[in-house]
Amino acid sequence: MKRASRGSRRVRETEKPDIGPGGHPEAFEAEIERFISSLTDPVLYQNGLMIGRLAELNVRVEPGNRRPMISFRIASKRVRRKIVDIRRRGKDALEIQLEHFNQLETAEIRELEASPSLKFFKASRKSFQGCLESMTRRNFPKIKILSSVVRSDIEHSISGKYVRMLLMSGRRLWASLAASPLEEQVAVDAILSNGLIWMEHLKQHHQPPPSRLLLLAPQGRAQVLKSRLKWIRGSGQELFLLEMDVDRETLAYVDVSDSGNVETLLTYVSPLRSMENYSQREDFKRLLSCSSYIEPIYQSVSNSVSFRIWGLEFATLRLRGSQGLTAGVGKQDPVKTCLDWQHLEEMVDEIVRQRQGTAGDRRSALYRLQAERWLESLILQDIRLIDPSLDPRYVYPQVPAFLGADRGMIDILSVTNQGRLAVLELKVSEDIELPVQGLDYWLRVRWHQLHQEFLRKGYFRNIQVSLESPVLYFVSPQFRYHDTFPQIIKYFDSSVPLVQVGINEDWRAGIRILMKRKFNL
Repeated sequence: MKRASRGSRRVRETEKPDIGPGGHPEAFEAEIERFISSLTDPVLYQNGLMIGRLAELNVRVEPGNRRPMISFRIASKRVRRKIVDIRRRGKDALEIQLEHFNQLETAEIRELEASPSLKFFKASRKSFQGCLESMTRRNFPKIKILSSVVRSDIEHSISGKYVRMLLMSGRRLWASLAASPLEEQVAVDAILSNGLIWMEHLKQHHQPPPSRLLLLAPQGRAQVLKSRLKWIRGSGQELFLLEMDVDRETLAYVDVSDSGNVETLLTYVSPLRSMENYSQREDFKRLLSCSSYIEPIYQSVSNSVSFRIWGLEFATLRLRGSQGLTAGVGKQDPVKTCLDWQHLEEMVDEIVRQRQGTAGDRRSALYRLQAERWLESLILQDIRLIDPSLDPRYVYPQVPAFLGADRGMIDILSVTNQGRLAVLELKVSEDIELPVQGLDYWLRVRWHQLHQEFLRKGYFRNIQVSLESPVLYFVSPQFRYHDTFPQIIKYFDSSVPLVQVGINEDWRAGIRILMKRKFNL
């Protein structure tokens, strides 16, 4: 980052603010990550000049002696600056006040205006906006379009991927949110969260408040939405799902009442295979001897053993075929020679050193990788840390559950001492989609429960599983729940019991429960 010329000034001691709780590296990092996630192609600027794309700069927020630091890499050199303050400038830029050599500098994170992909999507969404307005007038001839926008509302956490319209039907106001057929499926599915957040905003700040919310999805791509809406309050009364046929300019209401009759699939549980079949292999024993922190996990689908240290996979032993043992974080290479083993042992030592919960290097990629798997590994040691009523004998991590073509992965599936199913959704960073993702996995578990598939697929042997609705647990650091979390879960049907669990920020050093809120229980 170049030293500011015009506009920069020397910082007097009286101007240096003390960094309070909001100035901790985690707080700055969360704010930066939240803003970056709202952009398609984020770029770092200073004095109107582009420094580079964030994906290429490897931007980090790090602890400092007195203030947190922001660092990035330019031409193989890492540049560091002290963070004085962070503030939003309008809706499209994040301004970062920095200090370097006692001088104040100002940097910005904003969208790359020259990005070809961004230009394409902006143009396509604008074109879709015109198409949608025409389609709305054709299908609802008596409705008046009061406003139509296709831009982000960062202040209220509403994405710019959707066309938002306010419609007047007689004396009633309708709100409409639509996703273009060119959007990815994840954006189509996320329209529910954005719609509920927008509806809450309109109820508080618009008179009269809207009486109906319309969610418009491309034809043939609303299956996940349809399944979720069955468990949302007001579906079919205040909240409606419509499918768009853009070519024919038609809109059709979707009946969500039959959303339970969907094609679902639950994989067989990994059998508790005896380690005798592979534990006597020399490569298995040699690898385990490298560290007591290594956890071998047998995976029945691939007939392989995954080796992990606090959730981070670094080696795989394939029990069939000729590939055998491979190692590496990310891309894995075969381990065959003495030199390969030496590199593997050094890698294990480095992972253990950097992934220590209390003394690890928080700036290290090895420390930050697979954070949710790390949290999962700690919970698996004793699930009663989250709730004493959970049965530690029946804990199934990473359970694949399909809904049509959509594959979901349940973080942890368990059961209470009374036989009531429990679904745990883990998240270590802010995510608007957390509530509906948890609901998505809950409804799949509920479907399989009602169809008595768990016993047939090898789960929960020797116990009687209750027919009561599963309990949905959300587990996240207390201050990493997104601000919109309560706005969304208030729409969950009363038949969805859930528990919001807030844990300590430094959970890597040991999990502590700081907050627990129960809903519909």
